[in-house]
Parts: sequence; C-alpha cells; structure tokens
Amino acid sequence: MKISRQPHPALRLRTAWPAPHAVLITARGDLDTATAADLATLLSDRLWAAPERLVVDLSEVDFLGVAGVRVLLHAALQAEQKGTALLVVTGRSPFVRRALRVTGADQRVTVADRRPEPATA
Repeated sequence: MKISRQPHPALRLRTAWPAPHAVLITARGDLDTATAADLATLLSDRLWAAPERLVVDLSEVDFLGVAGVRVLLHAALQAEQKGTALLVVTGRSPFVRRALRVTGADQRVTVADRRPEPATA
C-alpha cells in the first residue's frame, strides 16, 4: 500500500522549463529534515527524464540543513549518471552559501550566485 504524502508547507517548490532540455526548480522556505524528502522526490522525478541541464534555485531558501545538503549531493550523483549538468543557485542567501561551504558540498556540486540566461537555464 502506498501512502501519498502532502508537501510540507514550510517549503514551496516550483518547476519550469525555460528552454528545451532544461529544467528549473525554485525553492522557497526551509530546506531541512521535515522538507528534504519533497525536494528529493521532485529532483528524482525531473532527473528521470535526463534533461541536459537542471538548475536548482535556492536563492529564496531561508534555511538549508544537512538533510537538504544530502539531497543536493544525491541529486548531483544522479545527474552525473544521467549526463545532466546540475547547477545550484545560491543567490545572496548567506544561509545557503554557508551550509554548502561548511559541509564541503560546494566542492562536489556546481554552485553559482545567479541563474544562467534563460536560453541555457
């Protein structure tokens, strides 16, 4: 029996396709133990289609916990296996940048301060 889970209200996720073979996921809110599974499911679903590029915009994330970092690292591994370029956008969020830096995740995933141009998003 499969029990469907409602998305956690502390994290809002949105998907867009700004260019052919490119996916943009934007997150807003807290990315922690309570919400990481929602992002993991969405990333896995989008990576299943093996897009050329997947951009994860965390510039509106207020808190990035270890569970969220683990999800990003797992997505980077999945993306590599699929041949998808994964980019994590931090924006000006000091919380996101710091979490990626102190965990060393910024050495294992491609990180940028802002989104690439829509044609290559």
